[in-house]
Amino acid sequence: MIRVFLFLLLAGSLAAYAFWIYLRAELPVGSGRRLAILRALALALLLALLFDFRVPWGGPEGHRPRWALLDASLSMTAGSAPAWHRALDSARNLAAEGWTVVRFGDAVRDTAMGNEAPDGLRTALAPAVARAAEAGVGELRVLSDMRFDDPVEAASALATAPVAVAFAPFGEEVVNAGVASFVVADQLERGRPVKAQVELFTEGVPDSVRVEVREEGRPVLSRIVAAPPTGSRSRIPLELPAPEGEGRLRYTVTVHVPGDGFASDDQGVAYMSAGHEAGGLVVISLRPDWEPRYLLEVLGEATGLRATGYLRVGADRFAPMGRAFQRGPTLDSTRVGAAARDAALLVVHGLDAGTDGWGRSLTRRSGRVLLWPMDARAADAIGVPTSGATEGEWYPVEETTVSPLAADLAGVRLDGLPPLGPVLPLTGRNPAGVPLLLRFRGTGPGVPALLLDRSGGRRRAIALASGFWRWAARDGVGRDVYRRLWSGVAGWLLAQDPATASGDVRPERWVVPRGSPVRWWVPGEAEDSVHLEITDSVRTVVDTVLPAGPGRSVGVLPPGTYRYAASTPDGQAGEGRFDVEARTAEMMPRRTTPQAPSSARAASLVGESGRPLRTSPWPYLLILALLCAEWVGRRRAGLR
Repeated sequence: MIRVFLFLLLAGSLAAYAFWIYLRAELPVGSGRRLAILRALALALLLALLFDFRVPWGGPEGHRPRWALLDASLSMTAGSAPAWHRALDSARNLAAEGWTVVRFGDAVRDTAMGNEAPDGLRTALAPAVARAAEAGVGELRVLSDMRFDDPVEAASALATAPVAVAFAPFGEEVVNAGVASFVVADQLERGRPVKAQVELFTEGVPDSVRVEVREEGRPVLSRIVAAPPTGSRSRIPLELPAPEGEGRLRYTVTVHVPGDGFASDDQGVAYMSAGHEAGGLVVISLRPDWEPRYLLEVLGEATGLRATGYLRVGADRFAPMGRAFQRGPTLDSTRVGAAARDAALLVVHGLDAGTDGWGRSLTRRSGRVLLWPMDARAADAIGVPTSGATEGEWYPVEETTVSPLAADLAGVRLDGLPPLGPVLPLTGRNPAGVPLLLRFRGTGPGVPALLLDRSGGRRRAIALASGFWRWAARDGVGRDVYRRLWSGVAGWLLAQDPATASGDVRPERWVVPRGSPVRWWVPGEAEDSVHLEITDSVRTVVDTVLPAGPGRSVGVLPPGTYRYAASTPDGQAGEGRFDVEARTAEMMPRRTTPQAPSSARAASLVGESGRPLRTSPWPYLLILALLCAEWVGRRRAGLR
């Protein structure tokens, strides 16, 4: 009753507003009252849609649509008696009784009953429940093996959805061991063992798992390890023999258990660089914070160079960056200086007034360098006069500026990103070609966050803001902007440098997750169009031209190992190989049945019977007709 009273109050207010517009604000016309009625009706209908009313002619509660959600993820094919066949038979029986069968997994989609094999890489229940609630479904039946990837979100959706839900579990516990992740550390020195780490998960395995590692197809390690309990994971450090070859080597890890019922997660793939490699990427942080951690990973993936990082932990001591199992003992400035001298791209982070002579000498090297001053004295020492660090919240300007990174940042949303700070505002006018501007608290003139300097025969990028790492801390738009920004900076710094391999066209990842598009990195000043040919072990699977601009992709490829060759009118632009993993995490979630609301609870959430107004096309058509009629009437009356 309160809901109806609130609707009537708001509808009356909107109608009064419509009449006030036409009788007081607009020029007086003879048809003003009729036009006000048209607008008031349109506004009242929109309000009714927002209030989600139900109409009595939709039928009683028992005649509302009924959906059968059919789990179409790969885990449904696990075991000797897959749950998929029984779930598909049950879905066919429900379809014969008048139920609508809807497949769900990574996405929700209607389906005609057929024999299509499941192909989903995750089981997300919450979006399917939300879609059913939006469609006005009265009864929902979930046909699944109950390995939901979003148990918390699903429980929340079930608790609030005005739908009666019933679960029909299929399948049983399966004997399975899988690879959650596999990493192999780069090997800088010949003849030394290689460090690696594999993360395992199991189900129905009582004791142990055999782990086998191969280097370029050659067995290099076989070990029996304890199986983690069902529902948990264990990280196992591995020490592999020194590699036989040099360059980029392919490693695979395979887990073996008797009676394994799901083969798609048995193998992981990783690439590593072996042997000394001059002309790599070196990140040196003289005042460590979160920035180098994210920057090293992004620049390493974007450029394809061997990425090494060092954090200053003492007067003459530097700790190597990377994952915990990759880190070695601390090094002195002589070793770190040699790495910086041979680097194709050097990043010096944390320059300040207290930086010693060794740190300042890094800023004077020739070549390609990204500098990160933290105060005015450090900025002035590298030839960029500023007015000193200004604390506070600095937000990026939404408009894309004219700069060498305009193509990389085109189309990205900069609003809503976490603020940066502190910032070093430049003294004097802003130079041309600044790729990113900031405003203090979102207002005022734009201040450069980054400079691209091409003078004296060298290229330098100077970061004038701190806190970029906040953009990359979480998945979503911020991480995409962070990756595009610093990938573009790396491409601009390394453009037209024949001494580095980074000028080659290459995939953004050497190991692409299953179901993800294969994206490509092209140097900043490469040809606008690059011819790309991708082959598997038998035939050519892709023969295309990569378009200009960021986000170049050839779509999703089936799991396997591929070779690629890229060329421009000037000749070869890159060649190599990459993998699309077969590995999937579908078997990692434990089998759990969420708590479903009862029919009485679902009815109490709705409070009414009948069909939801929003599920009918007529209100939307009527609103369009009223608005069009008002528009025609205004024109005939001489109103704009």
